[in-house]
Amino acid sequence: MSTNSPLSDAQILKDSQNYPWMFGMLVDRYQEAFLRKASYILHSHDTAEDAVQDTFLKIYKYAHKFSEQKNASFSSWIYKILINTCYSHASRQTQEAGRVKVMDLGDLDVVRSTDNSLEKEQTSFVQSVLSRLPCNLSRLLSLYFFEEKSYKEIAVLEHLSLSAVRSGLHRAKKQFKNIAVKMV
Repeated sequence: MSTNSPLSDAQILKDSQNYPWMFGMLVDRYQEAFLRKASYILHSHDTAEDAVQDTFLKIYKYAHKFSEQKNASFSSWIYKILINTCYSHASRQTQEAGRVKVMDLGDLDVVRSTDNSLEKEQTSFVQSVLSRLPCNLSRLLSLYFFEEKSYKEIAVLEHLSLSAVRSGLHRAKKQFKNIAVKMV
């Protein structure tokens, strides 16, 4: 098996069926590029890592189906698997997000407590999400939605510029939504 020229990707894949440790060579060659591509498609590093891992599993599992063809390279085959896997992950994310009822923080009145169990559950959920946010973002959301402070009032209280309050609230809402979707 010792040769002066480096093995082709297709040969490594074929040999990895008998010598599984060789598959690690393909992982080393493609992992960074796959992560970049998957992150670009999925807009989430964590989801991209999952998709890349699934891709490598599929490549290994279906190695016996690969055959070299004219005008088709090994990399085009594995990138097709990566892209299809990313689209499957994106589809799953969309379906999961559809199941999540996106709550408007303005609809929740934390000050006025009632015996309504759904409202208590929503309030508990919101507090749980807020606790997972960085303190500064959680504070901005609390001031804006729960204490009903204006942007100007928040800027004065927090010693921030108006633009910092706007961008901070935007970032806080975005992170809140991402965390809420993952928690459900």
